[in-house]
Amino acid sequence: MRSRVGRCRADESDPLLTEHDPEDPGSAGAPPAAGSPESDSWRIFRHLDRFFEHKGTKRFVSVCEVIGAVGVVAGAIAGVAHLAGPGGSGDADSSRSPATETTGPTTAPPAATPSSSSSVPPTSSTPVLPGCWTAGRILVDCRESHRFEEISGATQCTQATVIAFMGGRADLDVVLARPATSPLGSCAVDAGHDLPTSAKDVLTKPASASWRRCNDSRIRKIVACSSLHSSEYFATGSLRRATTEECEVAAVQYMDQTPANVVDELQIRAMNVVSNSPDPARCAIDARGNHLLVDSVRNLGSRPVPIYSS
Repeated sequence: MRSRVGRCRADESDPLLTEHDPEDPGSAGAPPAAGSPESDSWRIFRHLDRFFEHKGTKRFVSVCEVIGAVGVVAGAIAGVAHLAGPGGSGDADSSRSPATETTGPTTAPPAATPSSSSSVPPTSSTPVLPGCWTAGRILVDCRESHRFEEISGATQCTQATVIAFMGGRADLDVVLARPATSPLGSCAVDAGHDLPTSAKDVLTKPASASWRRCNDSRIRKIVACSSLHSSEYFATGSLRRATTEECEVAAVQYMDQTPANVVDELQIRAMNVVSNSPDPARCAIDARGNHLLVDSVRNLGSRPVPIYSS
């Protein structure tokens, strides 16, 4: 009895247990009788009230509220940064540059084309052809009949230049063509008359006889070796007057044949030419007797001598 009364008095002296809520009619008057279910619930809630009204609890709650507010602000800032970034969505997309958005596979940029102001001139795929002119100095295609043909890139304009352009050897071949100046002022081949073909490398072809220089003793006239002729001229590689021995040595290279093997049909002769004459002809190959030749003996080799037979 005494312990129960002591507890009751102690409870009555605690202001948290004696105060009541004026808005709650059930809280007015004395607490519920001891031992009743309402008495146990009443005590529990009164102790909770004391816990929440404690200064330490209030301070802890205030700190938690501050931490929570900071977390909310930090979350808001992070959200705004996410929306404004490259991977964001919504309104931030309207500020993105169209150049950063691709709708298909990327392709390599086109190759830069050379500027028209470049110091290196553009190259042309069309080859530069030499010019050709008729005897009347009219420019024509080199496939047409013409007399003059330009020698592109010639640094000199000599008989040796002409023979080299025609594909021959200046130390052996003697031709009808001569060096000349084209209407443009460049070095050119003068064939002597209009011809239907180009002179370029013509001495390497089967029709070279029409460009080689021969003589017809019957009429005492220089003719092409493709015509009937009695003699064919060739050079020794020297501008000095040649000897018979020098002519025989040169004849071996010219005919690709030893003169002794064709001695019955042909004779090698040194010409009576003054030394240092610009004309390269120094020797002649003559048909013996009254025979005539119908073709050149250049590179004769093992072929029969082209003796004319009527």
